[in-house]
Amino acid sequence: MVSPDKVFEIGILKCKENVPQIIINLLVAVAIWGMGLLVFIPIADLLSNPDLFGLTALKPLISLIITLSLIYVLLKVARDFGELTDGIADIIAAKLAGNRVTDEKLNRYRKGFRGLAYLIVVIIAFLFFLPILANIAVVIPGIILILLVIWAAVVLINIGDIFEDEIEEGVRLAIKKAEEIDAKMKEDPNTVKKDN
Repeated sequence: MVSPDKVFEIGILKCKENVPQIIINLLVAVAIWGMGLLVFIPIADLLSNPDLFGLTALKPLISLIITLSLIYVLLKVARDFGELTDGIADIIAAKLAGNRVTDEKLNRYRKGFRGLAYLIVVIIAFLFFLPILANIAVVIPGIILILLVIWAAVVLINIGDIFEDEIEEGVRLAIKKAEEIDAKMKEDPNTVKKDN
């Protein structure tokens, strides 16, 4: 058995360590995204004009550079977000499972929350990349969206499988508690009303 207090304490520590890093990296990603869409891509579009300079490959190249920069920053966000969700999973496991927390149960909580966190990060990243990827090749966002939907379905099915045992255990505990209350009511109905 794992100490729920220790698990809770570790979870809080993970949250405190990773939230500032996530915020900083998201601000950097927004700055890169904004500068790319509002400054660099329009300039590249202007220079790509065949009537002016004719640098037709410049816009896709600038879009690719911005995309690679965003990938780098968002991978850092994903790493920190994974650690943050481990902390959230630890806190939830300590509060929900209490003294029933085991290493196996804690790992299941972490795996489930991490899968959900990565899914959220990838969806947000896709929305960031959508206007930039369309400048590289119009078909790329459509292909990525199809892959994203397939991956999201797989992740959500896995999360359901991960928490299936926890939900069943919660239902068993709720039924047991209801049976105890029912038994008390049959013994002495006035006692149960006073307790509640």
